[in-house]
Amino acid sequence: MFNRIERLNRKVGNLRDYVTQIRESYQAQLDLNLNNTMKLFTVITAIFLPLTLIVGWYGMNFSTMPELHWEYGYAFVIALSISVFIICIWFFKKKKLM
Repeated sequence: MFNRIERLNRKVGNLRDYVTQIRESYQAQLDLNLNNTMKLFTVITAIFLPLTLIVGWYGMNFSTMPELHWEYGYAFVIALSISVFIICIWFFKKKKLM
């Protein structure tokens, strides 16, 4: 009887270790998915940060800003924003972050 209890106790210990390993493996997979999501959000934030700076800069409407009276000022800001967006996308693809 004692041998059987001892054997069952060892089996329970082995099963507990097995369940712990499965739980840790599952948690590692969840952490990996979360890291990928956070990486994507970081890339999106890094792409839109310079664009937000450009919009904020030209949204001040100071009368002394020379670009406000320039005939191609609006087109320049649009082209600059698109250029920054494309450069950011290219950079992150080159670094394999996207």
